[in-house]
Amino acid sequence: MQEILSKKILGERIKSLRLEKSYAQAYVADFLNLSRSNYSQIELGNQYPTFNTLNAISRHYNRSYEWLLHGEEEKQIIEIRQLNLSFVSIAKELESNLKNFSSSLKQLKEELEHLKKEIMVS
Repeated sequence: MQEILSKKILGERIKSLRLEKSYAQAYVADFLNLSRSNYSQIELGNQYPTFNTLNAISRHYNRSYEWLLHGEEEKQIIEIRQLNLSFVSIAKELESNLKNFSSSLKQLKEELEHLKKEIMVS
């Protein structure tokens, strides 16, 4: 019974990925090089995907084997994704600070030019 349940859960996870992208079964079956009927059996939980099929699904949807097989990401993958989000946030903040710095530098340059002119006039 456990084997049937795990096939069904795996099939549900694979189906949820397809539905998130609004893909038709025929489209996914085509890029996996399977018949639509064969792919349908995987989603229904009547058949396990081969290693190559699981690998292609994992790569295409950018999900780990861990998630496909067990419904949870590996700790390292979660940490890497969190670091990536932090990096993006830091990069945006640095970009904003650089724009502010450039603006302040331009303003200082203009003030310096103005002071030079005042000194030359006096």
